[in-house]
Amino acid sequence: MEKRFRMPIIASIFLLIVVVILNFLPLIRNVSTDDLIPIIPGGTFSDVIICLLLPFLFMVIMLFLGPIMTTSMVRMHKIIKLKKYDYFIIPIEKKISGKRILLRAVFPGLLAVNVAIYMSFSNTINQFFYYNGGEAQNIAVIIEYMSILLGIPVASLIILPIWMLQYSGLMSSKRIESYNRPVTPDIESVGQFYTKMLKGYVGISTIIAYSLILIEIFTTTNDSSIILLVFIDPIVIILIFIPISLIIEMRAGKINTRLDSYYKKLGIDTTPKTIKIE
Repeated sequence: MEKRFRMPIIASIFLLIVVVILNFLPLIRNVSTDDLIPIIPGGTFSDVIICLLLPFLFMVIMLFLGPIMTTSMVRMHKIIKLKKYDYFIIPIEKKISGKRILLRAVFPGLLAVNVAIYMSFSNTINQFFYYNGGEAQNIAVIIEYMSILLGIPVASLIILPIWMLQYSGLMSSKRIESYNRPVTPDIESVGQFYTKMLKGYVGISTIIAYSLILIEIFTTTNDSSIILLVFIDPIVIILIFIPISLIIEMRAGKINTRLDSYYKKLGIDTTPKTIKIE
């Protein structure tokens, strides 16, 4: 096992322990309800089990669907760039560190929580995620359940294919005949194109989302512990993305092999190229 994988593996084991404890708290506390999360069929026990397994199950599914979805992102990139770009592959020789494997989980984690926060403002939706509806003192629990059941699948659907695009080394360059004046070459990573676009959205969206949720909490309840829970939720959700971040890094070679076959179908030359700046 590579040394850089040790820290993420330890973090993943710690995560599993934390997530299991947090998910089984309702059972330990003997929650007085037969239906913890109304949108999930069955009683409290089945609700807890599904909350525990669903995020990881969806991420595993995305390991197989992700490479297929990257082709849609490449097609979208072509449309956005008005089909004026050529595509090629460069070899990715440098491997990311264990620390980076951990830190990149922040991006999809915040996106998942953002989705949950914005949806939590709808009392109609809230009633499907918590048995007491959308009462202010329950907002932290509602956001947590929404993050797990809706936010994580949405974030995985968007972010994991982008990670795969970055690993593949897919680049785009504006065709020479498209230039009508002397300019520097326009070359960019397709994966980085989407990363920059989404990071801008997630950064601004996080500030707005937390500003709105804090205003609602301050104007509806005096319970300061709710504020603490709202800020703990993102940490838990971010931790959940660490194992899939590790798995994608460990399977990068196999994922790239699949991506190459899809790129060839799009007419992209997958022979590795070298960029030289002279």
